[in-house]
Amino acid sequence: MESPTYSDTTMNKRTLDEKKSKHRWKILKNAILQKQCTESDPVNLVSIRRFSTFGLFSTNQLPGKSAQGGHRWEEYTCPHHSQINVNIRHLSNSFSAGELIGFNNTGNVCLWPSEEVLAFHCMKNAELFKNQRLCELGGGMTCLAGIAVAVCSDAAEVLLTDGNQTSVQNVKEVLAENSSKFGHTSVAARELKWNQRQTFEDLNGHFDHVISADCLFFDQFRRDLVDTIDVLLKAKGVATIFAPQRGKTLDDFCEFARLRFTVEVDHKYDQLVWQKHQEMLIQGKELYDENIHYPVMITLTR
Repeated sequence: MESPTYSDTTMNKRTLDEKKSKHRWKILKNAILQKQCTESDPVNLVSIRRFSTFGLFSTNQLPGKSAQGGHRWEEYTCPHHSQINVNIRHLSNSFSAGELIGFNNTGNVCLWPSEEVLAFHCMKNAELFKNQRLCELGGGMTCLAGIAVAVCSDAAEVLLTDGNQTSVQNVKEVLAENSSKFGHTSVAARELKWNQRQTFEDLNGHFDHVISADCLFFDQFRRDLVDTIDVLLKAKGVATIFAPQRGKTLDDFCEFARLRFTVEVDHKYDQLVWQKHQEMLIQGKELYDENIHYPVMITLTR
């Protein structure tokens, strides 16, 4: 039998990447069609959601806080950080087309591993945010990382943002539920679309830190994300981004970012996350794809 040629290997990889991309969009399609992403759903069985967490947080559903529309509340705690204990409202998997069209919002469908790892990273490094102003970009339905900063640090201000109004409204509900846990930190949420700079000029040079998770996927917004970070950060501000490699998407973002920032890329940023990653490569290879599941850490400084 002949060995596969380079072109065959390249074509097979391209086909696999296309299938994974289609599976991600099927999750959104199911949401628009008001289908539930259950274990029996064939889309779920083959989609990237077959791996959904590194197990850094523990969750406990709060049935007594059920809301209209099938939304559910869950208590989030972390075995490694006793200070975090927050209630998060997860929206149902059913959305109208109007709730998803206009500005992509995969974060309204589910919580992705990059947000989980970013939140964990922020808790471990809470001292960095003392008396600082922080903004989370593209935080989806939970903005879990930004909320972790608000609870675990003595930040002066935390602003949680997303480009989708449904997501922002959900985050406001979460903030109201957890308001007693923020201490003296000023915490708010607002809609912020990276391609509409005129709508956030009031935030020019306002933040010491910008954080973001898994927001590099879409070609049309990658350069806008760099522009937005550039607008929001102070002269000596720092942006911390977690995202999977996902083909060339991370590299393309870094290429844009290097035009304005010093860019550092770190694959082994936390021993516990790295250990879990290595375990999944061995034990969970049927579910886990490093290219789309393992968050890489990107740091932007001026």
